Amino acid sequence: MLVLSRQVYFSGYQSALVVALAAALISSGFVLAFRGIAGTGLTSGAIDALALLSVRGLAVQVPAFIFCARSITATISELSLMSVTGELQTLRRMGIGPFPYLILPRLLAAALAMMVLYLVFLVTALVSAFAVSALVAGVPIDPFRILAAFENIQPLDLVVGLFRSALLAAIAMIWVYRVEARGHSSFPQVSRAASFGVLRVMLIYLLAEVVYQALSITFVPPS
Repeated sequence: MLVLSRQVYFSGYQSALVVALAAALISSGFVLAFRGIAGTGLTSGAIDALALLSVRGLAVQVPAFIFCARSITATISELSLMSVTGELQTLRRMGIGPFPYLILPRLLAAALAMMVLYLVFLVTALVSAFAVSALVAGVPIDPFRILAAFENIQPLDLVVGLFRSALLAAIAMIWVYRVEARGHSSFPQVSRAASFGVLRVMLIYLLAEVVYQALSITFVPPS
């Protein structure tokens, strides 16, 4: 339980501000780009597009990359060091499985943290978009328009987004344990393992997202 709470704190709480800042910057860029193209503030169509883009894509992808940069790097480095120093082998000799002892708490914490970060990104992105749009137009922020934007989000899209966030985090942790953090015999290999491992996990994220989006286009009619 202690390991689980520490990992939730590291992967979730300490990453929340970074995810919120990324969401605010991305949504602000969206608003400014839309104004530059259309010459007006956010319209209902633009709001729907931003909400869908966030709930079906960005709210999963951006926190996932931040998770890779922080948690995946730390996990690969930690497990690689344990492999070099023989700690993993010692655990096995003691009859303690490294996966349930070391990885399972991190997996559960990562899944929980990623679902929270998904919501943080989504809320921050929409609120920031309305705030920047009102600031640029020189009008007060309309809270009713913000609430309407959240009400237009389909519950199924929200549930699927939360599930995707948790699933990607779990897949990343299992990949790290099975592939990235094994077979290292010297300390110089640890830093290389962390850097290349993070890149590979990011590519796995991108591949999974491409497959998901392709399947959603194929089997789910656009709303």
